[in-house]
Amino acid sequence: MTKDELVKLGLTDELADKVLEQHTAELTAEQQKTAEANTQLETAKKSVTELTEKVKAFDGVDLDGLKKSAADWESKYNADIAALKMDKALELALVGAKARDVDIVKSQIDVNMLKLDDSGKLIGLDEQLGRIKNDKAFLFEDASGDGGAYIDTAIKHGEDTKSISIDQARAVMGLSAENGGK
Repeated sequence: MTKDELVKLGLTDELADKVLEQHTAELTAEQQKTAEANTQLETAKKSVTELTEKVKAFDGVDLDGLKKSAADWESKYNADIAALKMDKALELALVGAKARDVDIVKSQIDVNMLKLDDSGKLIGLDEQLGRIKNDKAFLFEDASGDGGAYIDTAIKHGEDTKSISIDQARAVMGLSAENGGK
């Protein structure tokens, strides 16, 4: 409505201005509410579109297959960890048994006969180690010896070495006699 139409209806100019002012304020408030509702509607449409795209990305995915695959990987991981624990416990036990070459001794042991208890002790190893020590004692350090090497120098150890000639010392070192004397 315009001011002229209001005046024709019998309103005064002053009253027509107040009515138009009130009408403009109400119309502006309603237009603002409509604009906010339209903005919310557009945002909701965008959200629905984005979510639909995300759902389409998973379309055809077999959730039961994914769960089974995750369970398979978990059991493989647990089996690998158990095998690693068994292997390291065996290596430590062989080092403790004074094996000269852990890998060679390990190859002589039937790991299928071994069990690892909760405390980390290998059950069934003592019997196999006893058999290997009897059959192939050279694979283990001699418990009675000092483990050191012995080199025959043709000199009695522990005796006074002042009487040893230079030629004897050179011979021990694999050198030829130099002066032929002391």
